[in-house]
Amino acid sequence: MNSSTEPIQTELVLVGGGHANIQVLKSFGMHPIAGLRVSLISDVINAPYSGMLPGFVAGEYSYDEMHINLVQLANFANARFIKTNITSIDTLNRRIHCEGRPEISYDLISVNTGITSDFGDIKGAREHCIAVKPISHFLSHLPNLDATVTTPKDVIAIIGSGAAGIELAFAFRARFNQKNIKPKIILIGSAERFFPTLPKKCHQTIYEQCRKADIEVHLGQVATQVSNKVVTLNSGVQLAASHTFLVTGAKPSEWLKTSSIDLTSDGYIEVNNAYQSISNNRVFAGGDIAKIKHQPRPRSGVFAVRAGPILAKNLRLALKGMAVQPHQPQSRYLSLIMLGNGTVMALWDRFYISAKWLWPVKKWIDQKFISNFSNLPDMKESTHSSIKLSEKELMVEKDPLLEKMHCAGCGAKAGAHLLDTVLPIAAEMAAKLGGDKRYLPNLNIVADSAEFPIAEFLDSNQTMVQTIDSISQMISDPFLFGRISALHSLSDLVVSNTIPLTALSLITLQRAKRNLQESDLTNMLAGAMFEFSRAKVTLIGGHTSQSYENSLGFALTGIKNKSTPSKAYLPSFASNLEPLSVILTKPLGIGLLLAASMRNQAPDGAYQNCVDVMLTSNTSAAEFLWQNGVLAMTDVTGFGLARHIENVIQDIETNFNVKMGAALFLHKIPILEGASKILENTSIRASLSPSNKNSVRNFKDLNTKNTSLIDILFDPQTSGGIVAVVPTTNADKLVAHMQESIAPKTAIIGSLSFDQTGIIVN
Repeated sequence: MNSSTEPIQTELVLVGGGHANIQVLKSFGMHPIAGLRVSLISDVINAPYSGMLPGFVAGEYSYDEMHINLVQLANFANARFIKTNITSIDTLNRRIHCEGRPEISYDLISVNTGITSDFGDIKGAREHCIAVKPISHFLSHLPNLDATVTTPKDVIAIIGSGAAGIELAFAFRARFNQKNIKPKIILIGSAERFFPTLPKKCHQTIYEQCRKADIEVHLGQVATQVSNKVVTLNSGVQLAASHTFLVTGAKPSEWLKTSSIDLTSDGYIEVNNAYQSISNNRVFAGGDIAKIKHQPRPRSGVFAVRAGPILAKNLRLALKGMAVQPHQPQSRYLSLIMLGNGTVMALWDRFYISAKWLWPVKKWIDQKFISNFSNLPDMKESTHSSIKLSEKELMVEKDPLLEKMHCAGCGAKAGAHLLDTVLPIAAEMAAKLGGDKRYLPNLNIVADSAEFPIAEFLDSNQTMVQTIDSISQMISDPFLFGRISALHSLSDLVVSNTIPLTALSLITLQRAKRNLQESDLTNMLAGAMFEFSRAKVTLIGGHTSQSYENSLGFALTGIKNKSTPSKAYLPSFASNLEPLSVILTKPLGIGLLLAASMRNQAPDGAYQNCVDVMLTSNTSAAEFLWQNGVLAMTDVTGFGLARHIENVIQDIETNFNVKMGAALFLHKIPILEGASKILENTSIRASLSPSNKNSVRNFKDLNTKNTSLIDILFDPQTSGGIVAVVPTTNADKLVAHMQESIAPKTAIIGSLSFDQTGIIVN
């Protein structure tokens, strides 16, 4: 996330990556506001475009073509992306409660989370039906459907004869036609005919298309029970069905019931015709989750798309302290419904037309919409407008953010009230997440220094070990950043066979309004405390200051035995020239993919892959290796793999007076998915890569064809894996155990020998 010298005065949080909110996000990316921070909260990284779902099922579109990458869109808008599930919204204190993490503050909020399926009174539906809402849930079941529908005897039943059910039936027929499989497809609906409010001829047209596509239709009948093999109708008819899909009935998410937002009688957020909550002027909502008071409308993506520009406009007006502008929703709208054999039906009010020439029209409309969020322009510095929303609050609270001259040096220190407020909340959250309370901090910390009893740990064979590390915020989610920072710091001790005991924090907070700083710091500290408590480490103090971006570091203290396995094993290996193997426990490419993600050029899934790797602790891997004959190890961090291997070699040579070199097998080095593509097809590299390459003193490339792939050896890692030296005779056994239960991506990547120097790459 790009840093700014402008302090944060206001936080706009977009809850949900629906069709309306993504338009709001792009709008604020195109025309930013100084002092405004925008955050997007979503439970998915890739947001599906519902208009393309039938085409995707039918094989007309790929997964990427129908999804919008929310991380890339957030990067474009210089916004935070936070992947989590919402549990409630507290409008009184302006807090968003999330699953498994601290709450998030907001000043203005826009909710566009969509809806979920309502299984209603259909007995067994929840257990045996696959709901089409949410779409991500439905898509996760398609691979199993493809694997199990293999013969004409297989039966797919679809409950729901509205537009979505009709499209899904024809899409399934097209999907399996491509596989030369013709399963039985059944369409069930409670209405007596398709689209009862339209002319009967419209129903007859769709019915005839169903007949041509061999889709069995049961209308005017309600499904009352579903088992894993049968759908029972209210008429008593039982229909065999090996797969049943529910495309009827929808309801708002359950978390709305525990939120302090006024809802309609059926649970939707009630808004006025400016998409502003009727009960709270800081809450806006659009799409399926909202209902405009006295203006009922059907659930349709058309309205969510239309709501986007109106929401963006009114949110800007609210930020400027101006009155929002109502709009008059259209009473008529166009619907395009995919039928069989390339035919599309267009509906407008009571008029309809069915034709094949409408398919390219629908395709053009859908692709044009989604291209707005995938083909993003390069943004330059622009003039920002101002914010009025927070001025009164800042003045009432005498928030130091209003000070015209911001002090440096000790004057930049964060206020005492900040830690007084945040520490208890962060500690409580870390405990709720499962952190060990014995290792959570003393909440009465008042001094910059701290004492910790060590007599019970130390004896004559032990020494104290200290380390310090600090990283700037490389991902926008402050809670995950706190976790990663703690794991990154812990790694230095665990790879040196040291038991970590205590930590001191070094925190830099971006200048912001008081409640936003509290929210950021709570999330960062709760994440760090959670990981420290799991490692039996106590945070005993620290220092907090303010600047232009967030950063987080820790000084750790631990104890270590004076003798380590390497001191016993290495001399014998050196004297006998026995072979040694080099293993790596995590894939490389973190720096590369984060750099690509910042430029919106990372492959799909790259962001989550990086986060998953960084959140994997090295503690278990290090403990196992130290207990099973490892000769030397270090963690792979900012210097890159090659330089860290060189450091290991230098340490061995110094301690045991031997000469040693490494041979690395490039094709055996585990690499994060998508990193190879970036290396081969772009010039993107992490900023430290060139200096890392220059820092390796003795490096030889022997006939390596893929020269671009060599750059992975110099890619800086944050919370990277362990590179370790083990006896070759035991390497395969160690790696197999680690792959099975500790570090699945562990691999033998090379060897060390006593008859060469430097690093050779084959």
